[in-house]
Amino acid sequence: MPNLLISYAHPNPAGKDRSSSGATNSQLNGRWVELRNNINQAVSMHGVSLVHQNYNQSCQRTGSDVLTPFNGTLGVGQSIHVHTGMGQGYQEGTVTHLFLNRGNYVWNNRCGDSLILQSGSAVIDWAAYGTDPPEGRILTRAVGQNWLS
Repeated sequence: MPNLLISYAHPNPAGKDRSSSGATNSQLNGRWVELRNNINQAVSMHGVSLVHQNYNQSCQRTGSDVLTPFNGTLGVGQSIHVHTGMGQGYQEGTVTHLFLNRGNYVWNNRCGDSLILQSGSAVIDWAAYGTDPPEGRILTRAVGQNWLS
């Protein structure tokens, strides 16, 4: 099992996806993924990036997108929630909240998506979810699986 694990995703929060002026920051920040330290010692985040797959209108993969690089360390029992929208990072107990500061959606619900933790070109961990994830459900990763459901 990897030192860093993609453990949860919330790609489709409850409620309307857009207002008349596009996605609101609240809607964007309701979409997040969680990474957690999976071992009993601090993990270096230097050189680690969160990546996801890009798809065309036919749901064919067209490449990948580096969403954010990390640095510092992630302590024992700590997690990072990576939110899509704008915000200032903050600590909430053992969870660090980081923001991608994107003005539009990142996670692909129509086609499903693959989330990848990389160090350079080496894959540390990956997880995926299928098309049209249930609205409002936090997707959980089963032990020993790469599928979020």
